[in-house]
Amino acid sequence: MGHLASTKRPVAAVIGGVSWNQVIDVPRLPVGRTETLFATGSREGIGATGSGKALNLARLGFDTRLHALVGDDPEGDRACAELQGAGVRLQRVADPAGTERHVNLMDPEGRRASVYVNAGTHDPLDDMVSEAALAAFVSGADYVWVNLANYARRVLAPLAARGMPVWADVHDWDGQSDFHRDFVQAARYLFLSDEALDDPLGFAAHLARNRALVVVTHGRRGATALLPGHDPLFVPALPVDALDPNGAGDAFCAGVAYGHSRGWDWPTALGAGAAVAAGCVASPHLADPGLSPAWLERRLSGDG
Repeated sequence: MGHLASTKRPVAAVIGGVSWNQVIDVPRLPVGRTETLFATGSREGIGATGSGKALNLARLGFDTRLHALVGDDPEGDRACAELQGAGVRLQRVADPAGTERHVNLMDPEGRRASVYVNAGTHDPLDDMVSEAALAAFVSGADYVWVNLANYARRVLAPLAARGMPVWADVHDWDGQSDFHRDFVQAARYLFLSDEALDDPLGFAAHLARNRALVVVTHGRRGATALLPGHDPLFVPALPVDALDPNGAGDAFCAGVAYGHSRGWDWPTALGAGAAVAAGCVASPHLADPGLSPAWLERRLSGDG
């Protein structure tokens, strides 16, 4: 797929990942013994990687659709209302297990301990989510994000058959987990964290041999992109007063995709990712409410 003309509104199809979260700020994470911690703040809101990518992509002007399992419950209704309010076209598949819900404990350094209060349905029946339905959902999309939802892997074979490039974010994959492997193997544009890897850049260089792009994110230190036949490209994280790091990785991915859709070179696209991520962490939301193409381009020009 070539770069899109700047006058065309790109279409993004995102599969998997909507939750309703409670975030609790604590002075430090529990250390494995019985203890009492006093929260310094708490809030509720939409979460999960599909929500984060879809919200940021929609605010960046993509015609964005999101396919997700969401319960018929108040938490699901609130999550869906936020997505639709941002312009995301949501295909809501009723999850009989209820909406996925997390409690996230966050320390001042941005480290997180997540408790899955409800994990949702791991392996929905085919009559609930079929391969054919997912193939129809991605039809006509310029960008397809397949997230780490177990059912989402069902679309990988149809995408391969059509030759449609997959964008995937495998988060803190350790290079061994079989759960992630299908997504890794299918991805032409692959994002992963360095958190669980002993030699993240060496590992990513190996992965980059047959992909268009592999990006290793380093949290507060920035990210490194590996491209076939090129030296690694490093982009630092932008300095910002961090309020909530949840969703920063998804925001970064959306910014890079936006740069790609505009035909920018990879250093500029990576810089766009860093700018969108900075806006995310400076806000209590998964996407900065002020995010727009104009917002991003002002920051990249130094005027923001």
